[in-house]
Amino acid sequence: MASLGELLCQHTDELVQRWYERWRQEGPVIPDLTEAVLKDHLPLQLRTIGEALRKGGAKESPRELWEKHERLDPEQRVRDEMPIEEMVREYAYVVETIRNWLEDRNEEVSFQEYSFFSLAIFELAAESARRYAKFQAEQVARERSEYVAGIAHQLRTPVSTLNLYVQQLDRKHGTPDAQSVERLRRTVSRLGRLVDGILRLERFKPDELPVHPETLAPAQVINQLVADYGHDATRKGLRLDISANRSARMQADPDLLVDALGNLIQNAIKYTQKGFVRVTLEERKDEVVFKVEDSGPGISPERQRELFRPVQPGQPGGVGLGLSIAFRATVAQGGKLELESQPGRGSTFILRLPWTVHAREGLTEARVEAPQESDASSTVH
Repeated sequence: MASLGELLCQHTDELVQRWYERWRQEGPVIPDLTEAVLKDHLPLQLRTIGEALRKGGAKESPRELWEKHERLDPEQRVRDEMPIEEMVREYAYVVETIRNWLEDRNEEVSFQEYSFFSLAIFELAAESARRYAKFQAEQVARERSEYVAGIAHQLRTPVSTLNLYVQQLDRKHGTPDAQSVERLRRTVSRLGRLVDGILRLERFKPDELPVHPETLAPAQVINQLVADYGHDATRKGLRLDISANRSARMQADPDLLVDALGNLIQNAIKYTQKGFVRVTLEERKDEVVFKVEDSGPGISPERQRELFRPVQPGQPGGVGLGLSIAFRATVAQGGKLELESQPGRGSTFILRLPWTVHAREGLTEARVEAPQESDASSTVH
């Protein structure tokens, strides 16, 4: 009777290839990723079990086999977004492949050795799941920390501006002039919109946001936002252009529209160092189209793929937070947010909304997927 340990060590490549054919036959969930993250490690794992059996390991617990990190790499599976159920399924195929291979060769192995092998595979899957969960928890904690830091960064500017204006008023020791009062009003308004947008971002998914449409003039909303952020553009020497039909009327949620359009305008001004920021309103048959165009540095395709995450690590100003708010506010109203940009040629964010946004009080059953971009002219849904 052959030793299972010897068989595993001597025929590793054959067994891995047989497993691979079985796995391909069933139809992998994510072919490009799964093959790399499991097939590359399976030979080492089978040899590890085989060597343990050859050394008499069948009398001991196999759990300690997987204490060495290099023998499996669940973190790679997490980074590649491999579902944990797919990983478990693949290890089940390993057991099935070995069993069928032994039957085809008429190999007889001891019950003790085969039990050790089966338990080792079970412990391998369990250890992978444990490390998977740990990695996920650490990743969530890191992203949460970055998210909070992004919020703090977003709040710092209007709070600092507000504090500066208050100090100026205090030094004047008299009735504040109209210009100072208007600056204070705009800063407080901006701070309030940011806080409200963050609260909506935290409490609701896009398809769960309450929507309360009103009849409004989109040109008036644009003018108000441009007035609020105009001081920032003037300070940087930017030309701020508006093109909108004042007579146009639509049914939309004013708070969500301000969330979406306001963040797009603010980001355009923030990241454009010279030239212009242009806001236009286009009236189409089935939709209202807002465009925020700038002469800024542009955005690479790689950057666009990560742009709508809540916070961008290492990026000043928490741009991802504002764009995430804009994206959610757009989707909540049944709209779309698109981006056209090339490095060195500026960016144009395109906000599309129906003429009549439907009201919503409660949660819906639909779920909206996160945006995906494949190139510089991708559409964000």
